Amino acid sequence: MSYRIFGAPQRYVQGPGAAAELGAEVARLGGGPVAVVIDPVARDLLAETIARVLPGAALLPFGGECTAAEIDARAADVGDAQIILGIGGGKAIDTAKGAAILTGRPVGIVPTIASNDSPTSHIAVVYTPDHAVAGVRHMATNPAFVVVDTAVVAGAPRRFLAAGIGDAMSKPFELAGALAGGGRNFFGGTPTELTRAIVGRAHDILRTDGEAAMAASAGDPAFERVVEAAILLSGLAFESGGLSIAHSMVRGFSADPRLATLLHGEMVALGTLVQLAAGQGTRDEILDLAGFFRRIGLPTSLAAFGLVDEADLLKIAEISLTAPYASNYERSLSAADLVRAMRALDDEALLP
Repeated sequence: MSYRIFGAPQRYVQGPGAAAELGAEVARLGGGPVAVVIDPVARDLLAETIARVLPGAALLPFGGECTAAEIDARAADVGDAQIILGIGGGKAIDTAKGAAILTGRPVGIVPTIASNDSPTSHIAVVYTPDHAVAGVRHMATNPAFVVVDTAVVAGAPRRFLAAGIGDAMSKPFELAGALAGGGRNFFGGTPTELTRAIVGRAHDILRTDGEAAMAASAGDPAFERVVEAAILLSGLAFESGGLSIAHSMVRGFSADPRLATLLHGEMVALGTLVQLAAGQGTRDEILDLAGFFRRIGLPTSLAAFGLVDEADLLKIAEISLTAPYASNYERSLSAADLVRAMRALDDEALLP
């Protein structure tokens, strides 16, 4: 029997200046020594705040990629710390999660960009030193808390926010794929009614406010709604809903060096279009979504990156189909199906 399962972080705090609440959030866990996995950009932005609200916290280095070796090294640095914080972009955050898995410590997450929905999840994506996806690790529980300082997020290049929107926009299509394919969510269960409601609300916010948020500042209602949709709502949606072809494509895209400069959410945006072009979406739906992506600066073409050769597309397709959620779709897809869908993004005559 499959149970309906929903998971979430214990607390979520968002708003301009929210990093000042870190001391209070740590205190809720009983206090104690804190080890912080932090990337260099986040260190420049938040080191003074951390020193003020968490005196004595150990700031651990981050090498730039969430590899198995990086996780091992940061876990060894934790020492007698009772709480681990992950501060920065997605890979620093996932390294902190990996260290928490190895040491059995609770983890708090402080994203400094809204480029993907990993902060709220119990999942850490591990990469190879060459930046290809190597696998996924799971914490026993979701983060103890997530603190999103939107004044910091708003100061980041808007490419990151666009990527977060791209990542989040996949969720209604991936939930539909998971439901059609009988797939389980990341807790081994089926989606709840709450999950379905979250997915719908996130989609509405992104389409209504996404473009306005790209030009807005922290505290602006549209900006705050979109950041929440990209981090919290999308994170809850993927974990408790399930993934499909859009995220499967990331595994193939990340293995091609011509796409290595793309952010995770940019890859997911491309993957979402591929998922729709494989048969799930109508021509009008695909063109509408592609137009929205272009308006906020997301990629919609593989040819734009020089990916036109059959052999290259086939390799991407074959690697993508090794993802554990590639079967979460309305029908079984072959590598040839994915190649045709990828080509359709550059030749509208091939769209459904």
